[in-house]
Amino acid sequence: MSDARRDWDLRFGIELGGRRSRLYRVRSAAQQPQLYVEREGLDKVVHVSLHTSGRWHVQVKRRGAVINWSRPAEVTPGFTRALVIIQPEAVAVVDEPERPGDVVLMPMTAGEDPVHFDVYLERPGANLASWPGKNAMGTVLVGRGPLAGGAGTCCVVARRADVESGPVTLPRPDPDEVERMKADIARGDRYMTLFAMQPDGAMALIDGRAELA
Repeated sequence: MSDARRDWDLRFGIELGGRRSRLYRVRSAAQQPQLYVEREGLDKVVHVSLHTSGRWHVQVKRRGAVINWSRPAEVTPGFTRALVIIQPEAVAVVDEPERPGDVVLMPMTAGEDPVHFDVYLERPGANLASWPGKNAMGTVLVGRGPLAGGAGTCCVVARRADVESGPVTLPRPDPDEVERMKADIARGDRYMTLFAMQPDGAMALIDGRAELA
């Protein structure tokens, strides 16, 4: 990936046995040092916005729901972990060929820990010859691109790690949403994404497949 592209737009996911996951897209705003994140299949109804103000949100357009949080503190001087996107092998279900453009697919083998894609914001002057977690965590560089106005860069890295279990609280779906969920399951589409705040203040987007009772 180029480090100097002005129209920075990165898409990535996992690949296992010739199938891939649904892709995530991270793109920078043209005029402000902001980022937008969307997931393939949800891009028309859900988006993540990391605004310059430091007031960030996930918005579900169909329901009008918003999850707000504030930009967390730097995990190390100059580096802020904004998001972590987690994809286990179970979500490599898409048979379509890789889409054109800059798509990065992390290869997996059966039984491996999920891939964690960490999205970092880097202050100007960051060492572009390296990347977050390269030595300490064995991360792999997925892509890096500039933020508008010379405000630094966004860097996406990948690592493999288990997912810590914990309680999940979900809002009760309305009747229309229940019917949509039933229709999705009838088509065999059980792909889902959960949101969870992490101890360091990053928001986690955790992909999975719903199991039928």
